[in-house]
Amino acid sequence: MDSGTTILTTAGYLFLLLGVIFLAYWLLKRFGVPGALTSSGPNGPRLVNRLMLGNRQSVAVVRYRDKDLLLGVTEHNVTLLAEEEAAPEAAPAERRSFASVLKRSAGRD
Repeated sequence: MDSGTTILTTAGYLFLLLGVIFLAYWLLKRFGVPGALTSSGPNGPRLVNRLMLGNRQSVAVVRYRDKDLLLGVTEHNVTLLAEEEAAPEAAPAERRSFASVLKRSAGRD
């Protein structure tokens, strides 16, 4: 058997295998169980909203285990600014805005 044919056959099988892997990943992501490809699961931390304050600074609201955490995030540090019990999940039109969460947290100080 010619070595050129062997290399082309091996490369063809490699590309076929990679195509099957990517197809399986896409199908799992599209039709699979929600959260199956994430490590956090349903009770893991979830970013609710984020407000960028500068190039690498932001304030974020993260929901974790039925608590809303207001975090200050910089390039080198993450600081807990406030913590409160999370409100029940509301309809998309009734969700609180980032500004309202920030005002509620600032009013408690």
